Order: sequence, then C-alpha cells, then structure tokens
Amino acid sequence: MISGINEEGLGQRNFQLRKERAVERAIEKMRHRLGEKWQELASEDIDVLMWALGETWAMMSYNSWDETCFSCITTNGVNKIIEIGRDARDHKKPGPASFEEIHQLLESQKN
Repeated sequence: MISGINEEGLGQRNFQLRKERAVERAIEKMRHRLGEKWQELASEDIDVLMWALGETWAMMSYNSWDETCFSCITTNGVNKIIEIGRDARDHKKPGPASFEEIHQLLESQKN
C-alpha cells in the first residue's frame, strides 16, 4: 500500500468520485432536457443543484437513483430541487428532511 494512504481514505475517495459521477450524469440529462432554459439558471443555482443532488444521492439506494428519469425532470422540478437545496444549505430546513423531500421528488420521476 502507498504510504500515507489507508483503506478508509481510499474508500472515502471512491465514494466521493462515485457521487460526483452520478451527479454529473444527472445534471447532463437535466441540462439536455431543459435546453435553452438551462441557460437561464444562475451559476449559483447550478452549484446548489449539484450539491443538493449529491447529498440526496448519498442517502438513496443505488437502484433508486439509477431508476430515476433525470431527463424527465421539468424546469419546475429543477427549480424545486434548487429551492429545497438552498433552504438546507442556509439552515432554514434540516438537511435530512430536505434531502428526503428531494428524494421523494426524484422517486416521482421513475423510468
């Protein structure tokens, strides 16, 4: 094993990479679905969306996430995820409850 790197650290890094890839794929599908409307989102909104999806991914099962139709999520759905994520980030709502709310929104978007 490489010195200075332990199994726990490798596991955490692997988890982080899997989360980032899952969120990137989801974002790409939503961006494609929204087309020109995606350009109307502020970069801060996209950052909140990515963060909220990543936190939600961490609490969902792989199968549940994998079955979500991210390309079916409407502009209203994206805006709702951003709103919930912003409330969680700003501590206006508890994080776990917020990510469960996003999870339920995503559950309604199953293939």
